[in-house]
This record gives sequence, C-alpha cells and structure tokens, in this order.
Amino acid sequence: MIKLILIITFVIVNLPHLSIAKIASVVGNPLTNEIYFEVNKDTRNYPASLTKIMTLFIIFDELNKNNLNLGDEVVFSNKATKQQPSKLNIPEGDSITVDQAIDALIIKSANDVAIAIAEKISGTETSFVKKMNLFAKELGLKNTNFANPHGLPNQSNLSSANDIFILSSQLIKKYPEYLDRFEKKKFTINGKTYKTHNTLMNDYEQYIGLKTGYIRKSGFQISLLSKINDTYLLGVYFGGNSAKERNNKIHFLMNKYQNKKNYVSSQEKIIKTSKVSTRYIIETSSFTKISDTKKHISFLTKRLIFLDDYYHHIKKKGKYFVSFFEIETLSKANSLCDEIKKKKLDCIVKVS
Repeated sequence: MIKLILIITFVIVNLPHLSIAKIASVVGNPLTNEIYFEVNKDTRNYPASLTKIMTLFIIFDELNKNNLNLGDEVVFSNKATKQQPSKLNIPEGDSITVDQAIDALIIKSANDVAIAIAEKISGTETSFVKKMNLFAKELGLKNTNFANPHGLPNQSNLSSANDIFILSSQLIKKYPEYLDRFEKKKFTINGKTYKTHNTLMNDYEQYIGLKTGYIRKSGFQISLLSKINDTYLLGVYFGGNSAKERNNKIHFLMNKYQNKKNYVSSQEKIIKTSKVSTRYIIETSSFTKISDTKKHISFLTKRLIFLDDYYHHIKKKGKYFVSFFEIETLSKANSLCDEIKKKKLDCIVKVS
C-alpha cells in the first residue's frame, strides 16, 4: 500500500500539465539586478494582485508622457462596478481622480479601480491588456502573459517570481519620483479610510512596500522593497498559505540578505574602490528641486536605453540637487557623455 501511494504521488507530481509551482521566490538588488536568492524563479504562477504593478507602471508612464494628469477624472463604467472584491464600490457613472486611483490600487488593491483606469487610458480593458503585454515584452518578461489589469483568477494571467522582480525593479528605476506612493499606509476617499494590506510596513520601518496579492490558486504573494542606509533590497515571494506565513518567510529572507556583507551593493563597491583609484563622474542635471532631478533621471533612462546599466546618484551642492553616475576610465566617460550630447542633452565629465 505504501509503495502504491508513493508511485501515485510520483506520477501526480510529475504530470507535465502541472507546470505551476506554488512556492517561488527571488531576492536581490533592484538597482544592479544582482540576485542573492532564488527558488523556482522562472516557473509560471498566477500573479494575483501583483498584476497591478504593471497597471501602475503604465499609469506612471502615461503621467510622465503628459497623457494623464493626477487631477484627471476616472469614471466607473458598469463593467468596473461589477468586479469582484477587493474594491471601492464606486457607483456607475461616478468618478475619482487619477491621484486617488493610484492610492486605491496600491493600498486597497481595488479591482474596480483597475478596470476603470484601464478604460480611462486605453478605452477598453482589452486594449489596455494589449498595452500591458507590449510593455512586458519590452521589459524582457519572458514568462509573463497578462489577461486583465487586476489579477483576478484567469488561466491566461501568468507570470514568474523573476519577471515580477524585473518589473518591480524597472518601476523603481524608471519612476523613482513615484516611489513614495508605495510608502503610504492608508488613504481616505468618500469619508472612508482604507489601510494597507502590507502589514510588514507597520512592523518594520525599513520596508517601503510595493504590492501584495492573493487568489486561492496561487496563495499569498508579495513584492517587497526595503531600504537601509541607502541600500535597496527587493524580495518577491509566491505561494504563502497565509498572509502571516508569507510575511514571515519574506521577512526572514530580506533580513538575511540585507545584512549579508557578501552582498554589498555595486554602489558601495564603487565608493570603496574610489578610495584607491581615480574615478570619473558624468553629471547629467542640476535642479533646485529633487523631484525635478528624479524626473530628469527617469527621462534620460527612457531616452537613452544604455543608461539603464548605470545607477544615477543624487547629491546636494549648495541649493542644487545634482544627478550623476560613475565611470572607471576617462575615455569611457567622455564617450558616454558624447552619446548623451548627440541627443542634445547636457552632461559634463569630472574627476570623482
């Protein structure tokens, strides 16, 4: 009987159509793409509400292109109001602002808002999903296919822990000016206050948050960002049996690798190396407002794709916030600056 049970178990586990591994995780540096820990990282899973990271990515892109404004109205269609919870329960024909929609997607994980903003941007949910998959292809998400903007159960809505790590990392690098939106723990709309599902943010001050998710088929999930002493760490976890279990496991992993001296970020390595050898910096902007500096960095990395390989620092000089990245040789620094100038953008090479 024992042998029979073992054989049946072996056959079930190895059936080819059961390709979805519930437990999957990736932990690494979102700025340098260094991976410190991984398990089942490329196995396709149901991303649940982590799908909304792409919805938010597109919102931020539309805002930066001036196709959207934070004060624009987002009207709720009949289709939006019929979405399953979690949702705001806004009546058909009523509206909220894009600004409120961002909070609702991050904090409340509102599915009705996801449909409403998708229709606002693309006219229909179908058109918006096409945009989601186009972005997924451009970002190199090899195991991802989106079927909706919210992550409610759909057999075609699939991703992987590694793809969510890449997507979250790209959002962090391309849209740093919106990163503070993920730090909010609550928001109020129509007299009702909603609190974050990401309870780790309440217990540990290093967590900036990003997004949590849950559907029955995939379990409890999270994409979590932390910051300690200017060093970022991003952890993705799929498949918790409960929110508590998910939180405990991702916190254990984040705590383990945040404190690992072996995993010093590339930025910290650069600082240490600069003490013993000459380095060069390319200054790319100087603004009186740090928000303008961050927006310019985002603009540069979109206009010049090769700049994605370099981490932009920001330091204050007098009343100005200056952005720059570091280069090892003068010839390479001059060459990169020349490429930037070809796009009629400013830069200057200096000794670090």
